[in-house]
Amino acid sequence: MMLSLPEVREMVAAAKRFVSGEIHFSYLVGPTERCEFWAKVYGVHPAIHQLAAEWKMLVDQTWNEWGQHPVKLSEAELRRRIATDLGVPAES
Repeated sequence: MMLSLPEVREMVAAAKRFVSGEIHFSYLVGPTERCEFWAKVYGVHPAIHQLAAEWKMLVDQTWNEWGQHPVKLSEAELRRRIATDLGVPAES
């Protein structure tokens, strides 16, 4: 049985909007957290869970609101890494 998880589509749609420069990276927090959670709950393909967890961590590293990461990730690097995962060119 193939489970369709709307949270995956939400996360990818938000990521595409971020990469194209339409939205701020903070708008990725909700979709990545929901996707990671529901991918784990429903036991979808581990790659989906891993991607959501990775993007969530990258966004947290970029925001680094509380200085919890020793090295802050730049917004440009976040955009480049997500664009690479999506297979699209990153906007400058």
